[in-house]
Amino acid sequence: MQYEEELRKYGLSEKEAKVYLALLKKGPSTVNEIAESADLVRTTTYDILKILREEGIVASMTKNNIRYFEASDPEKLLQILDEQKKHVEEILPKLRQLKKEDSPKSRAEIFEGKHGVKTVFQALLDNKEPLYAYTNNKFMVDLLPSYAPRFIQERVKQRIPIKIISEPSQTTTTLLKNKDSKEFRETRTLKEFKKIPINEYISGDMVTILGSRTDEPIGIIIYNKDFAGEQRILFEKLWSIAEK
Repeated sequence: MQYEEELRKYGLSEKEAKVYLALLKKGPSTVNEIAESADLVRTTTYDILKILREEGIVASMTKNNIRYFEASDPEKLLQILDEQKKHVEEILPKLRQLKKEDSPKSRAEIFEGKHGVKTVFQALLDNKEPLYAYTNNKFMVDLLPSYAPRFIQERVKQRIPIKIISEPSQTTTTLLKNKDSKEFRETRTLKEFKKIPINEYISGDMVTILGSRTDEPIGIIIYNKDFAGEQRILFEKLWSIAEK
């Protein structure tokens, strides 16, 4: 059924999605009518309706001693997501503390896809340390045209300074160099970076590597004090020969 996969990504099970979509299409219906439309047995349908009612995305009513069920406005799905997000945000500090206690001091994490790359960028913001970066802006802007400017805005908002060695290009000039003074940034360029679709950020004891090819985006976070220190030394060497 159309939209079933999208609802499953939202968090509904396959059968829950079938029942919800059947209700949206049919309007107020009895259990038997819903079961027939969703191609489920009556007892299973009733159990699912109970779950969806508890979630607040299905309502029930009684007419002439017959119970009917009706799908809530789809906008309710967004409201539930917002509520779930708030609940997670409330316990987030404790969850982070648990992760910090349980995680080894040196480790690596790999994230795939565009969302994975965004996760790595968010980790840089959360670390709140000065940044030292090798970048290819053209590749990253092509990969995340909307998110890349938002990352800069959020970094500036948090007043996190950054030094960048990037490829010489109109993108670098327009997006970075022309705005360096007001965006807590120093930018220098090396022509060797023109064809490399890799971005690397050093942040405290953390090093992130971002592959920005549109067909295979990937993000890697390495937590290792010695490796971060070595990368910082290499950065300073390249910084000294990069073009201002």
